[in-house]
Amino acid sequence: MKTLPLEIRVDWSDMDMLGHVNNISISRFMQASRIHYMDLADLKVHPKMEKGPILASAKVDFLKQLHFPGKVTIHTRCSEIRNSSLVLDHTLTDENNTICARSQEVIVYFDFIAGKPLRIPDDIREKIRALDEIQTPENLQ
Repeated sequence: MKTLPLEIRVDWSDMDMLGHVNNISISRFMQASRIHYMDLADLKVHPKMEKGPILASAKVDFLKQLHFPGKVTIHTRCSEIRNSSLVLDHTLTDENNTICARSQEVIVYFDFIAGKPLRIPDDIREKIRALDEIQTPENLQ
């Protein structure tokens, strides 16, 4: 299964008073990977957009503490594409390739003017398919 990796340096400011990387920083690492992935899929986010992606759901499992200094790699893939949403899976590893966190997010393609979800356009679906091996209703049957 293909994943899209993104390497990020752990900064001193990512630490909390207990001496490990704060859970919020780990969520920011996942956000950076999500935005990187969406840029490559032409699901870009910018001010004043009328249609585009929104984060509808995020679940993170924290498996192992991270510390400064260091680097993390977030491996992202789309595990499912639906009518108006897609599911992104993230796996965060440390410099030793140990899995430290996992996350699953649901991204909805949204009409901000009408205030409702839209079908993900075919050209974006094709770009996502080019990035990942994903499960769609068409290939599940």
